[in-house]
Amino acid sequence: MEKKTKNRKGIRFRLTVIFTLLIALSLFTLGATSFFKSVNVTESKLKDSSLQLVKELNVSITNYLDGIEKFVCVLANSQVKKIRSNPEAIDEIMNEFETFKNSHKDIKYIYIGTKDKKIYPKPSKSYDPTQRPWYKKAIQAKKLIWTKPYKDISTGEYVISAAIPVYDKNNELIGVLAADIALKTLEEMIDGTKIGKKGYPFVLDENGKVIFHKNKELIGKVLPVEKIIKSIETKKEDIVNYKWEEDGEVYEKFVVYSTLEKLNWKVMGNMYVNEIEEETSGILKNTLTVGAVSLLIVVLITYLFATSLTNPIKELVYDMERVKEGDLSVRCNVKNKDEIGQLSENFNIMVEELGKLVGKMKDVSIEVTSSAQNLAATTEVSSASAEEVAAAVEAIAKGAADQAVDAEKGANLTLKLSSKFDQLEGDFDHIRKSAEDVMATSEASVDVVNELKEKTELNNEGTEKIEEAIIDLDHRIQDIGNILETIDAIADQTNLLALNASIEAARAGEAGRGFTVVAEQIRKLSEESRISSDEIKQIITNVQKESEHTVEIMKELKERSLGQSESVEKVHGSFEQIETAVHSITEKIESISKFVNQINNEKELIVKAIENISAVSEETASSSEEVNASMQQQAMIVEEIATAADKLDDLAVKLNSEISRFKV
Repeated sequence: MEKKTKNRKGIRFRLTVIFTLLIALSLFTLGATSFFKSVNVTESKLKDSSLQLVKELNVSITNYLDGIEKFVCVLANSQVKKIRSNPEAIDEIMNEFETFKNSHKDIKYIYIGTKDKKIYPKPSKSYDPTQRPWYKKAIQAKKLIWTKPYKDISTGEYVISAAIPVYDKNNELIGVLAADIALKTLEEMIDGTKIGKKGYPFVLDENGKVIFHKNKELIGKVLPVEKIIKSIETKKEDIVNYKWEEDGEVYEKFVVYSTLEKLNWKVMGNMYVNEIEEETSGILKNTLTVGAVSLLIVVLITYLFATSLTNPIKELVYDMERVKEGDLSVRCNVKNKDEIGQLSENFNIMVEELGKLVGKMKDVSIEVTSSAQNLAATTEVSSASAEEVAAAVEAIAKGAADQAVDAEKGANLTLKLSSKFDQLEGDFDHIRKSAEDVMATSEASVDVVNELKEKTELNNEGTEKIEEAIIDLDHRIQDIGNILETIDAIADQTNLLALNASIEAARAGEAGRGFTVVAEQIRKLSEESRISSDEIKQIITNVQKESEHTVEIMKELKERSLGQSESVEKVHGSFEQIETAVHSITEKIESISKFVNQINNEKELIVKAIENISAVSEETASSSEEVNASMQQQAMIVEEIATAADKLDDLAVKLNSEISRFKV
């Protein structure tokens, strides 16, 4: 039993697996949901904190620029307004410029361009400040403005300029005061800011050109990230994910930015995406640890629960195995107050009732064995007697059947012979009718051949007449040809006479003009006669050729007509011979037909006699077969009873053997 149990997956195993899978699925779903939620929250927090840091950097830069603006505005409202009214105050003003410059380390130069195209502290005839962008832009704005960053020629550093228009007390323009500010402090401020572990800030102008960046080679160039450039064209603040190549490797990064309104710069802070993954990896480890521990505890609890559930079932299975082996004295001792305890109680009742049933079956099997043995002995005797009777009846039935078969064959042969005589008589009638038809056809054919003979003779006569007419036509055509030759000769002479008459009329002059006309008409008539004569001659020539061809054809036709006449004579002779032969065949057919009729009348008596013998034989064979069938059926019944008795005896023995296995 233990070996069989090992080969099966028990309830405890199944329960443990099912509960483990369900809890594992639940833990996995909960852990995955929590993890991804944490990832999203962490990513959102990092991006928000990066954006907040960028905004703080934006505020710091704004505050720095505000300080510069205050310096410039104070200077614009100082002694500089006296530069036009008191030229002697220029030195004093320049000293003030120097003092202001020295008080702020990032101010590189302070200067003023007047509207009369002078610039201080270093006037130059070749330099017109009123044409400079910083001058024009300040005048146009009528307030302090900032220029775009540019590289200072003398120092090579990037600077920006703050420019403000200066007015006198009458609000008339004096010029534009400007200060060049080095970007060193801003650069240090930006470089000193970190975003995350490896992220850093950088600054772009409104066109995407880099102002500050960790990579100094990018300064002054458009940032080579299309997604960022497109974003700053339409938005003042955004978060953009992008790919960045650094040290030969491509990294996934994101950037947050806000707009520095004072200069329209984009203050940006970027961070590596893998920093988010590093932040969330700890969450993943904690989630997996908690899930694994929880799963282990669940597996242990499930195993203990399944064990408590399956132990009573195993005990019940063991008791069933003993019952299967025939021990009906087994009683299950499981006393649980659940469905398994109820199953154990019902099992005990079933085994008890089964023991009672087996006891009764033992008594019945003994009686059945005795009865089966008596029945088998009786059926053996009956079977032997039935077999002898059946053999005798079978011999009688076989002889009667053979006699009936022979009689039936004789009857069938006689009927076939009768049928053949009927068929022969019909065939002779058909032959006689056919001979009569042939005779009539032969007589009609003789008449047709005679008529054909007469028509052939008439055809020959017509052919001879046509031949004579064609020959006569040929002779007449030859005569016409001769006449035409005479007409040609006359036409030639007439033409010659007309020519002579024309000559004589020409000699006669005016008196012979009328003869000339007549002679010309005669010549034309002669010429036309000759032409017509030639045409008729051509037609006569063609007719002569066709006539000669027709004569040849008529000769061939005459020869064929003679051959046809000979064939008609031969056919006439053949039909006369056929008529004589048909008369002879008809007389012989009449004689054979009378003989067949006589035989056909006598065969009726033979057929009736054989049919009587066949009928009696069939009745005898039928009766014998019925008796034989009854005996065979009786023998089969006796044999089946004997077989059933033997089987019953065997079953009774087997039943006793099986019942003896049970222990009640």
